[in-house]
Amino acid sequence: MVFKAFKPSLIKLTLFFLLVFSITLFSQDLQELVNSKAPQGCFVGVYFQDVEDGTIIYKQNEHNLFIPASLTKIFTTLAAWDILGPDFRYTTTVYVPIGVISPILKGDVVIKGNGDPSMSVDILKNNLRKFVTEGVKEIQGDIIIDNSFFSDERWGVGWEWDYKNPSVDALILREYVNSFDPKSKNAVALHYGSQVIKILQSYGIKVTGSAKVGKLPASYREFIVIKSPPLKTLIEISNKLSSNSYAEQILRTLGLRVYNLGSISNSIKVVNDFYKKLFGDFYPFRLNDGCGLSTYNITTPYMVATTLAYAYKNYGGLEGFISTLSVAGKDGTLQNRLKDITLYGKTGTLQRVSNVAGIMITRTGRKLAFCIMLNNFVAPTYTAMAYQDEIIRFVWNNY
Repeated sequence: MVFKAFKPSLIKLTLFFLLVFSITLFSQDLQELVNSKAPQGCFVGVYFQDVEDGTIIYKQNEHNLFIPASLTKIFTTLAAWDILGPDFRYTTTVYVPIGVISPILKGDVVIKGNGDPSMSVDILKNNLRKFVTEGVKEIQGDIIIDNSFFSDERWGVGWEWDYKNPSVDALILREYVNSFDPKSKNAVALHYGSQVIKILQSYGIKVTGSAKVGKLPASYREFIVIKSPPLKTLIEISNKLSSNSYAEQILRTLGLRVYNLGSISNSIKVVNDFYKKLFGDFYPFRLNDGCGLSTYNITTPYMVATTLAYAYKNYGGLEGFISTLSVAGKDGTLQNRLKDITLYGKTGTLQRVSNVAGIMITRTGRKLAFCIMLNNFVAPTYTAMAYQDEIIRFVWNNY
């Protein structure tokens, strides 16, 4: 008997049909998992896409609108990464009158900032020591807080009153950002000034005046310049730890940089314009804050996953923007989830909302951008998270 060799075209065709059959079985099994194990009452949106070749692995309700919760931070911080740059640093400057200030500083001390979310009492204390080294014994004037770079809108649009909402200001101290009445427009700044007075007094410097809100006079000079860590570090805190305060301060900085005032409308316009360039003027989404506390925010699983894929391709791969996300099993909000999977992700949780999105490397080494959004479920949140993890693990193990 004589055996004839298979033609190369027949081999390729056979492999193609095997691949199609395998993908079909994979999709059917995944769909069965998605539909059969969803938490009670849950509206589910799922989107998985191969980052390298663009292949859509699985999709369900991918263009339907969901409340993103803290997935909103992805949109805010990626826009900041693009517009400000990962090396951007906030500057907080202490000004004094021109002329001799030792031993008595005659006049006010003015502090002006542009929204540094990382400022703390300890950082201030270390830097204000310069008054001591310069021989200042007394300040015959007030401590003026110039917070004019930001608007006086202290809370975001659509925030719930019973949440722990951060206060937003051009000058904040991270220890106290959740302790102010949003109707009191100057409370954050005045508290900042009062802490400055306490620090100066702890150094034995007499301050005859009080903390006030005002503007920097033209006849003043720089005395102390305090630089924040680079923006990449601040974005890591926003994304890994899901810091609402950091995200909101970064959002207002975008409005300041582009439109010269860190107001809500200016800042949201910057972010919306950035994503309209990616998704077009008519793609359905709406962003109203920077951190995701607003239930007015709406977006889609496709938009979230596509944004992450765009970030991976255009902003440094896994070492760039994606590295600011939580690493599964290691840090942030994914520290206790999916410990054996290489995954960089962001979670988003509110009442009846549980979402997760990110970039993961499958068991076979493929890189996928994904988003799973769950809204309106009545089961406990931990069951929603377990459901998400089961979907992720199935894709990781079978693709």
